[in-house]
Amino acid sequence: MSSSSNFILPEKVYLTGADNFYLMLAHKANKVKAGHNVLRIVFYFDNYNAVSPLIERVKTSPLIHWIHNITLVQGLFFLKPYWHYVNKNIQPVINETNYAEEKKIPQEIFNRDIQLNNRLMEFDIIHYPSGRIAFVLSWHHIIMDGRGSGFLMRHLNSTAPFDQLNINEMFPLPEKKSGLISAIRNMYEVRDFVQESSFRPITTVANKINGNKNNFHLKTIHFSKAETEIIDNNARLNGARFGANLFQLAACAQTIHQLNCIRGTQGTIWLPIPYDGRKRGGNGPAITNTISFLFYRLELKDLIGLKETIASINQQMMEQLKMEMPSKYSRLLNMMRHIPLSLYSFLTTYSSKGVVASFLYSSAGESTHDMTSLLQNEATDIVVIPPFIFPPGLTFSFLRYKGCLKMNLAYCESSISENELNLIESTVKNLLLTK
Repeated sequence: MSSSSNFILPEKVYLTGADNFYLMLAHKANKVKAGHNVLRIVFYFDNYNAVSPLIERVKTSPLIHWIHNITLVQGLFFLKPYWHYVNKNIQPVINETNYAEEKKIPQEIFNRDIQLNNRLMEFDIIHYPSGRIAFVLSWHHIIMDGRGSGFLMRHLNSTAPFDQLNINEMFPLPEKKSGLISAIRNMYEVRDFVQESSFRPITTVANKINGNKNNFHLKTIHFSKAETEIIDNNARLNGARFGANLFQLAACAQTIHQLNCIRGTQGTIWLPIPYDGRKRGGNGPAITNTISFLFYRLELKDLIGLKETIASINQQMMEQLKMEMPSKYSRLLNMMRHIPLSLYSFLTTYSSKGVVASFLYSSAGESTHDMTSLLQNEATDIVVIPPFIFPPGLTFSFLRYKGCLKMNLAYCESSISENELNLIESTVKNLLLTK
């Protein structure tokens, strides 16, 4: 029996504008029947005893109980969509699987989608012949973002009993209301900016879904601690004033530009990059996506070299932060919750001719970099698996764990061939590690 009956849980939580954006992506994926918008975190442990207290914590968490007992109510015209909680006492299911290849995740787990009309969070335990264990947490992106999942894991990781104050922090505060005239002015300002940023033509790695080639795969590239230190130093040497994240983004953009040159499709690269809207040092919320976006338009003159790409990204980021674009774009996304998803999809991709992004980039896994154990049991490794989203069919995702950088490539066969994958891996490693 869940302990949730001891807590006051919200009966209605409105989707944020970012949630609604991911809802639109989910509908796009269902249309082309390719990919999904599911995130996963994998924790590796030396034995099952390290996992059993975590399983008990999952079964008794009021927050996990809430997630398993909500239904999406998609608002009609002028009504915002929201999560409706009714305690049906639906409990989390923890699947257990035996797998022969150490530290590998079965492909069926990668391929498994999470539907909005079913459980929105899943748990898997994988047993390996050595006795080692992998604990896999999967959730639909519409529920929470990467940093939110970090708060969720800290919630599960606490050895203290669950309390109402801790649960309250996991949910968003009531929205601040803004005047209609102010909202309309903001809408036009942001619309003009985004249209200028994304106007076509722009290039994308996506190809049309082609028969059996719509399968998705994951490639993880590991960097040693010494290599990670080189990457951080190279970020400074190449002018990345705001940390290695922008250096990594620039290296990925340069890599895709080189791939496009080989394909004969070189052109402007357009990148909407998630930007966390939470206050620094805050503990929540976990539920809902509390993010906005920064937009980077990289024309051919910005792609002649790595330093030029970094300089352009630096400048565009500073300009957008100065004009408060992330908060203004969030206001627009919140306003757009009132329109049907089909119209929403058209309006958000009209200027880019349907292109969501040239490729996708995420550093959401960085929010778990300081988590080396769960319930005082040491994790031997952590991997964050990004969503398999088509289009564009390629996502770069970065994570640091115990001082070592990892890069995940989530890719669709119809977008990236095996030879191209090898080229991407070698190019991005060379750009990151060469002075």
